[in-house]
Amino acid sequence: MRARMVEPSWAGLRVPAIADELGCGQKTVRRWLHRFNRCGLEGLEDLGGQGRKRRITEAERSKIIALVKPLLPAVPAADRGCQPDG
Repeated sequence: MRARMVEPSWAGLRVPAIADELGCGQKTVRRWLHRFNRCGLEGLEDLGGQGRKRRITEAERSKIIALVKPLLPAVPAADRGCQPDG
């Protein structure tokens, strides 16, 4: 979607019109257009290192899941708000 914001901008469309056309916020459109103008196509890529760092290793996480899994009640996927694949 990020790349789809650039072309209408080049064609002269203003930020509010681009946001309406793509169904996103004006702030989002401005952010990506500014990054594109500053960095080119690389500016449209995700930046690494976003989000909170893990407190435990993947191995520790797997051990915890293995310990807890047998204790979980058998609840049908539909009751958990999950949609079946397909």
